[in-house]
Amino acid sequence: MSETENPFLTVWVELNRHEVLAAAVGGCQRRVTSMEVARPQFYGADERNNFWQIDIQGAIAEFAVAKAFDKYWEPATDKSLKSLPGDVGFYQIRSTAHKTGQLIVHERDADDVPFILAIVAEPHVKLAGYLYGGEAKEIGEKRKYGCTWVTQDKLRSVTELINFSDVDGVSIKKSKRIQSQ
Repeated sequence: MSETENPFLTVWVELNRHEVLAAAVGGCQRRVTSMEVARPQFYGADERNNFWQIDIQGAIAEFAVAKAFDKYWEPATDKSLKSLPGDVGFYQIRSTAHKTGQLIVHERDADDVPFILAIVAEPHVKLAGYLYGGEAKEIGEKRKYGCTWVTQDKLRSVTELINFSDVDGVSIKKSKRIQSQ
């Protein structure tokens, strides 16, 4: 099927200066709390030593999804992660700054929850797609630390999850599917 017969719809979110700042502060608060309570780092994060990037970039991605979904966002800064239903509502958000980044799910992630991949290039955030945890574990490539990686071309459009037509700063564009290396 050609792209014109079945275009993939990508959601783009543009954050203004104040939104980026609010998310970044939330990410900083999350990092400082993690240090205070000696929250363990999982899935090789301790080897990469990029904790600040993970927390700030993740918070920006979560804020962008919350904006697109018109949901209130509260950064997980002083709560037990197990007490939260998801990053934004019940949605789980995975972020990267890599244009061809992949959705990563973990063995212990819920099978019946949507995981959204957000590509962060602030102030723009591309919602590259989503899969339910169980789907991702089934079709993705198993890698170390119990992680499963799914390329963007295997993701479903987040436009299946919600109608984005009335949200300020959110645009939907036809795009080519990105094949990750």
